[in-house]
Amino acid sequence: MHRGRTLRGVRRFALHPGGISGTIGAMRKLIQQYAKDLTSGRLGSGYEHSFRVYHLAREIAEGIDHDEEILHAACFLHDIEMSVGHPKSSADRAEAILHETGFVPEKIPIVVDAIVSHMPNGNPSSVEAKLLFDANLLDSIGAVGFARLSVGAFIWYNMKTMQEILQYVSRELSFTEKFHFEKSRELAREKIAFTRMAIDQFSKELHL
Repeated sequence: MHRGRTLRGVRRFALHPGGISGTIGAMRKLIQQYAKDLTSGRLGSGYEHSFRVYHLAREIAEGIDHDEEILHAACFLHDIEMSVGHPKSSADRAEAILHETGFVPEKIPIVVDAIVSHMPNGNPSSVEAKLLFDANLLDSIGAVGFARLSVGAFIWYNMKTMQEILQYVSRELSFTEKFHFEKSRELAREKIAFTRMAIDQFSKELHL
């Protein structure tokens, strides 16, 4: 593998033809490297988040028929852009990356659709999209989720008060009714209990 010219300020990777270009492992490494480069320095929506989402999605997917390559690409590329309307901009960027890495062309639209619909207001259609949706939601509750959303309230939405954060976290918790799989609901139980407790305590301390 060698590195070529940069693409929109990000290291561009190329594969030697006839060598590792056809291997799934090499393609996965390329996708993950793009994810690392494009989310470097981010707190709350960086590579660590995508890594957790992928492994949560795989845990949910046990025993469920799905395409592992679509799931891997969608999970690692779903937050590569964090501007307003980031699901669409991330999907557009992911599409370009997948074409560059030699991803199966027929599968790219499924990855794109999964990324577009990964937020709580999304309407995922494919199995892989639903797995991403549930895994992303799981990483938005519990201790890690509470920390992510607290950071994100300021970084993503420019919230200025603790009351706004409380309302934001409470709203995100309400979306847990939208899980698609029983395994997701099972994994969410402890996280939901913690988040409710944290919200209650947060509210009490704000209203002293």
